[in-house]
Amino acid sequence: MVSICSQMTEKREIERPFRRKSQRCCKWFGVMLLTLSACASVPEQAVAPLDKEEVVARMAQSRWDAMVKGDFEAAYKMLSPASRALVTLDEFRRKAGVATWKAANVKKVECSADDLCVVSVEGRYAVKLRNVGRTVENDQTFSERWRFTAGNWWYVLNAP
Repeated sequence: MVSICSQMTEKREIERPFRRKSQRCCKWFGVMLLTLSACASVPEQAVAPLDKEEVVARMAQSRWDAMVKGDFEAAYKMLSPASRALVTLDEFRRKAGVATWKAANVKKVECSADDLCVVSVEGRYAVKLRNVGRTVENDQTFSERWRFTAGNWWYVLNAP
């Protein structure tokens, strides 16, 4: 009986190291397989730089999104430094608050120079008529100028 027990003990002692090695091997193999499959499944993409028309379109749409939300401070921050020198935030709020912007979408951007673009915007706004006491909504397409200065694109106010 001693011989049977000793044989079983010897067998277990032989199996344990083999089992541990095989488990480690399987874990490493699994990690390598997962790493290789992750590398193979992610295609290499070259990120193309945005062209200036696309940058200006995004900036202009962002400004108009702020106007529609009534966030005049955010829209004011997109004014060129020269425009902000002429118009205070309070004046900008007062003038922009005359109409309630319902929607605005940038339709086209044309750049005639490296630092000047004209943006075409379709907008919908509502104005309350004081004399009549009712609100009138209107759609309008208009243009605005954007200039690259001081390292960024800025909206330039139209001269009065």
